[in-house]
Amino acid sequence: MFRSVLSCLALSLSLVLSSCTKGDEPVPAPVYLLDQRWVLTEIKGKETPKNATADLLLQAASNAYICHSYCNQLMGTYELAAGTPALHFPTGGSTFALCNEIEAETAYSAALHQTARYVISNRTLRLYGAESGQPLLVFRAAD
Repeated sequence: MFRSVLSCLALSLSLVLSSCTKGDEPVPAPVYLLDQRWVLTEIKGKETPKNATADLLLQAASNAYICHSYCNQLMGTYELAAGTPALHFPTGGSTFALCNEIEAETAYSAALHQTARYVISNRTLRLYGAESGQPLLVFRAAD
């Protein structure tokens, strides 16, 4: 009898709590990893150069990635493990133009190929290495 009452109370409480909303406040659309343009903001804890931009796009249909990396374009394939945060960039190529931000570009490319997992929160994508507690790369979702 006591268990039945507790079960009913727990069910009632969960129904009441699940129906609570914040009125008519808009809920932000979820940000997904694939087919979303990500703008690079940090490389290994350092802010990216302000005079140039870099980005990342993971294409769902082809498992290809495209990066505009300051003055060059990086491209290749990525691997996702379903149901896990595992993400790898095993192959890739690049155009070869010289520019003022070549150090940042080299660091971006190296960190990208060291990526082992990702986390998305608050429209921010963080890429981590296999044993890295700090993100290698941080991106914000482009509008």
